[in-house]
This record gives sequence, C-alpha cells and structure tokens, in this order.
Amino acid sequence: MYLHLWQYRRAERTQQRRIDIVRQRGKARVVFLAMSVPMWKYQHLYELLADDRRFDVHIVISPSIDYSIEQQTSDVEALRRYFDEHHMSYVDFDPTGSTPVVDIRQVFDPDIIFYPQPYEHLLVPEHDCLNFYDRLLCYYPYAFMTGRGKFSYDFHFHNLAWRLYYPNEEIRHEAQVTAWNRGRNVRIVGHPNGDDFALWNGSDPWKSMSDGRPRKRIIWAPHFSFDDKFGQLPRGNFLWVAHFMLDLAQRYQEFVQIAFKPHPRLLTELYAHPEWGQKRTDEYYQMWADMPNTQLELGQYVDLFMTSDAMIHDSGSFVIEYLYTHKPVMFISRNIDHFLTGQTALSREAFAQLYIGKNEREIMDFVDTVVLGGDDPMLPQRQGFYDRHLQAPGGQSTAQNTLDDLVKSLGLDG
Repeated sequence: MYLHLWQYRRAERTQQRRIDIVRQRGKARVVFLAMSVPMWKYQHLYELLADDRRFDVHIVISPSIDYSIEQQTSDVEALRRYFDEHHMSYVDFDPTGSTPVVDIRQVFDPDIIFYPQPYEHLLVPEHDCLNFYDRLLCYYPYAFMTGRGKFSYDFHFHNLAWRLYYPNEEIRHEAQVTAWNRGRNVRIVGHPNGDDFALWNGSDPWKSMSDGRPRKRIIWAPHFSFDDKFGQLPRGNFLWVAHFMLDLAQRYQEFVQIAFKPHPRLLTELYAHPEWGQKRTDEYYQMWADMPNTQLELGQYVDLFMTSDAMIHDSGSFVIEYLYTHKPVMFISRNIDHFLTGQTALSREAFAQLYIGKNEREIMDFVDTVVLGGDDPMLPQRQGFYDRHLQAPGGQSTAQNTLDDLVKSLGLDG
C-alpha cells in the first residue's frame, strides 16, 4: 500500500502534539494490546511501566479477527489464564460479539499503544492501528525477524508508528534499506524474548511420566504456511511430516517426550484445508494431548524452551529465538537453498547454526545422534552467534532500554 509524503508529515505533527501533551501532563497513558499468549512480548516492560509513576498502564485483550471464532476463543481463554495467574488486571474481550468491544479511545484516551503485530485490519476497528495513527504507536516484533522485504519492514505501520523497538543493528539496517521512511523510527533495545530467557525463573511444563524414567524432551513446532498467499515463501512441511512425527513419538516413547507447539494460525488454516477440516484437525491435536509421552502446547513457550533438550521446527520466528537456549535445533525444509533466498544476512547466518532436515531419515538421524546420542558438534557455533547478535545493548535488559527511550523521548526525565 503506497504511502504519501503528506501522510508521513501529518503523522510526525500529530506525534509531536501528543508528546507535548504528555510532557505537560507529566504522565503517559499506555495501552498494551494482547492478541495471544505466544505474541505477548511485553511482560517485563509492562512490569517496569506499571511501577513507574510517570505511566498509567492498561492491558486490553484483542484477538486477531483474521482467525476463526474457535481460534479467537482459545486465544482469549489462554490470555485470561495467563493474566489471572500473574495477578494482572486487563480489559476482557468476547469473541462471540454478545458483549460490546471496549473502545480504547473513549475509555482510556491513550497516548501510547503497544501493538503485537504491525498489520492493519488485524483487530476490531476499536483497536486496529489503522484508526490510531494520531497516537504514539509502538511495537516489539513478536518474533525475531528473519525475512526480507516489505512484509517485514515496509507496511503503513512500519512507516507511521512512532517507535519500532528492534533487537540489533542488523535488523535496523534491513529497515533502513527497505522501509519508505528509511527506518527513522527504529530504536535498538534488544529482543524482548532475551529478557524472558535471561530472567527466567519459571516452572517445568512437561508431563510427568508414569514410570518415572527421564526422557529427552523435544519440541516440534510446525508453521502454518501451505502456499504463498501470505506473501512469504511457502513451507508446507506440516502436510508431509505430520503423521511421521506422530509415528516417531509412538516408536520412541521409551526414550523421548515430544511437545507439539503449532503456530497459533495452524488450527485456522487446517480447518480450511480441503484434506483436513475441523474434525480431522481436532482429532490430530487431541492425539498429541493424550498420548503418554506427548503434549499439546498452545500458550507461553519460554518455560517449554528452557526445560527442553532440542527442537524440530520450520517456524521463521524460532530460527533465532531458540538459539537463546544454546540447545540443538533442526529446521525442516525440502529445499533450504530456495527458502534462504528470502532471508536476511543475519537470518542466513542463523540458519548456518541449525541442523537441516530435508526428509524423514534426516529427522530420525537428528533424534538418534544429536538428541539421544549427545553428539552436537554445532554447539560452539550457536554460542558464538549468541555472543555476536543476541545480547541487548548497554548491559541492560530490553525492557529497561525501552523504558529509558520512552522517558527520554517523551521528556519525562526532567
């Protein structure tokens, strides 16, 4: 969607007026929009802002209206559980539509809104970024960006938002060469998941085994893309690997546990797939939930990552994120060279730290040799990548770097 210079200049003027209002008031009204638990990246920042008298902070649940009602309901229920467990107040959402949506402009009159994704028409109009470019819009990437091009860096939101809080200079460079505004609104603070891992003091989410014997714990995290309708290179691996992974779990039940961690959108896509549909999809998900050495994971995944032994996936966001754990990981792709044509230089370097599985035999070898056998020659490489690219700048947390920028940029540090 083309952006006119007058739209950009208007956004700059309205942002400055809003900053002047905040500075005069001495306090900023902040709304965090929560779309799903896996995309809730603002926990540590929320805690800092909630404890700071210069900010009035609210959380509003708002699932993607692009998802099925079943998926929206599941996401909302998971968010309620998460916030309740953390004793956090929030504004609820009713996916059935029987309860009116809270209009955040009327109720909170926010100065700053943090979004979970940078796309228009993704949320209800009362929450959608399309209707709030007169406010100070901010964004943590919900995933560590690995793809190149407009989809990752050059939508209206990327250009008109007030602050894009990105993880490192390599990502800033991609914005500078891709975005219409040349990345002028980018600030480097680190990646929020880095805080999740560095400050982790969570629990063990893995199922207890009835015989009490320890097993290696593997996460299987399939992506949702079956074609190129989302403007990305299609992966489609789920369709050929789905039943192989079930069979692997059954055959290796004495040696491994496997957590099925599908992309949040996979359920919606499988419901609409002509060879799957709702009944077959529900039955498949339920098998993972019910088998003695498997489990279905649909929510927060930091605990899962930190207590796992390895991962098998084809999710772009996990290519770099799982490297925070230093544990072995395999990326499934039948044509990795073709897939890498759409990746950034940083992403290609990250892929060089992964084991690549092109077929069932290579997946089995990874499980047998690396996971069960402990032969992991790529460990030093993964640790080196972490040291070069994944640590937040300034020796601080990502959340603290973000807070410091907010305070300085709003003139609240006087």
